[in-house]
Amino acid sequence: MIRTEISITTWKLCSTALAIVLAGVLLVQSFTASLVYAQTVSLADEQVPLLATLATSSSVPPLPSASPQNIAIILLREKYKTDLSIYRTDERDFALAKEQFLKLQTLAALEISVKATRKVMITRAIVLQDYTQILSLILKDTSGIDVGEKTALIQDLESMNDRLKLQQKIAEQAIDRESVLAASVDFAKISVSMSILSYKSMSYISYGRLQTVHDKMLTVRDEVTVDLNAQESNGLKLGEKRRAIDEINRNLDATKLALQNVQKTFSPTQFGSNVKFDSGSYPQTVQSLSTIYADLYRNLSFLREVIK
Repeated sequence: MIRTEISITTWKLCSTALAIVLAGVLLVQSFTASLVYAQTVSLADEQVPLLATLATSSSVPPLPSASPQNIAIILLREKYKTDLSIYRTDERDFALAKEQFLKLQTLAALEISVKATRKVMITRAIVLQDYTQILSLILKDTSGIDVGEKTALIQDLESMNDRLKLQQKIAEQAIDRESVLAASVDFAKISVSMSILSYKSMSYISYGRLQTVHDKMLTVRDEVTVDLNAQESNGLKLGEKRRAIDEINRNLDATKLALQNVQKTFSPTQFGSNVKFDSGSYPQTVQSLSTIYADLYRNLSFLREVIK
């Protein structure tokens, strides 16, 4: 009989990791959350383009789940929820102010619209800072990612966070229509980069989590194999378990190849073409990882049978 400690320790390690993936990777297929996005709004005949935050289009994906042991992420998530609630209130105020200006066409209404735009731009910058910091912390907490690629991605997130701080400062210093417009134009310069970086980070996090589960499952497989080889080579039950290990090995080799194929999509092609990280490519990545997840879950069930 296989050693009891395998089913108690190593088994728990692998099954717990897979449970985290179930909560943190597959559920991000829902892209219906209210998200920040820059959109130009022309105010009637005044032709005053005010870059406001309308939560009608996705520019960043929903945040993934985090390790319950990471207090820094937990606290920052709470701040993010609070700031996002404030942002949504400011966004509603902006929408009302814009509606009033379109209706009244007065300088007083225009002034209120400008102030509302300034306010929502500030809270947008704050929310996005929270968002990039959370992504950075989760990336640091996620294994299974190439160290060099992870380091570069974290640096990109930190640079974006610094740029968002500058955007917040510019918005805070905007006191009239012209300066608000300048702040709007400034945000337009980074909005696309922010979206790409968000989807890229989420892709790496999702991939890294499954890669980690795969690696831990290899550890379980190796320990089970060692125990089987140490037993006497007789008995029908033992032969069945060894054949089961052979099947698991083939499956894990195929899963390894599938993970490598996903990882290759994160790098430029041999022809030097850029990789797309956006709302169109990210669901494809999640779909590929979902298939890999199903394979890992099946192999986990196989290992459970062997350990019994």
